[in-house]
Amino acid sequence: MADSILEGIVEHIKKCPLLKDGVFRVDAMGDQAVEYAVETGIFDPVVQRYVNGDELRQYQFNFGSREYYSMDRLQNIQNSAFYEKFADWIEDQNRKAIFPDLPENCYAEKIEVLSNGYMFDGSMRNARYQIQLRLLYQKEVA
Repeated sequence: MADSILEGIVEHIKKCPLLKDGVFRVDAMGDQAVEYAVETGIFDPVVQRYVNGDELRQYQFNFGSREYYSMDRLQNIQNSAFYEKFADWIEDQNRKAIFPDLPENCYAEKIEVLSNGYMFDGSMRNARYQIQLRLLYQKEVA
């Protein structure tokens, strides 16, 4: 059982077979390739409240990476293709009902892909890419 929603998300994403050996951070991204990060966002966590006090909640976050980048078309296509495959992996995990481990009384329903992967910031050596996601989960009254 995870101690927090964020911990559950991070541990879930770290299992993705597409990830290369690289540093994995939370709310931070260095300037060297290859690095990965999960970053939290600003959002209203409650989607719906039920009569019994239970809630449908959301946790929005970005998954990002620092990748090698250049004027080489093939390298940049490879970077973008990673995010297409990552989105497919997320959707496949949903179909298989493989979700993040969450804290007590919280039950994951799905992770939604909210944007395609895109270059957020780039230089001639490396670039930061990211994709926006949302975990939907039930939180029961204890």
